[in-house]
Amino acid sequence: MNPYRYKVSLRAMHPRDDLRPLFDQLGLAPVRTWRAGERRATPSGAALSGVYRESYAYTNLTHGSRNWSDEDLQDYLKGVQQRLAMHRDTLHTFYIRGGRCGLSIGLSGESGFGFELDPALGAGLADLKLTLGFDFHAEPD
Repeated sequence: MNPYRYKVSLRAMHPRDDLRPLFDQLGLAPVRTWRAGERRATPSGAALSGVYRESYAYTNLTHGSRNWSDEDLQDYLKGVQQRLAMHRDTLHTFYIRGGRCGLSIGLSGESGFGFELDPALGAGLADLKLTLGFDFHAEPD
């Protein structure tokens, strides 16, 4: 067995557009969002120097870490892909207008681990114009 834990979030970026309408159409509430040209700030709202160069928003889909033995990552991602498939036109329009949207997957484990993702899953996510990003951590989260 290859024990690991994972977190999945949906992230979106756009050169200029407000991303709240995208998340509203997807039926998701962003955890954090900003728009290109707004003054930079910390998550608590303290001002930072400069402005944001692009719009950004994300939401956590797993609401905390999940254990591979509770639900395999591939099975979880298939469920996300199926839920987002009803928003294919919205995601395509966002992509055509210059946006980037994708799943960010954080992985952690106490020792080495590995897995494969089925090509059909990759094809389904690509059809929705979603990227896959991976962030690996050597220690449990």
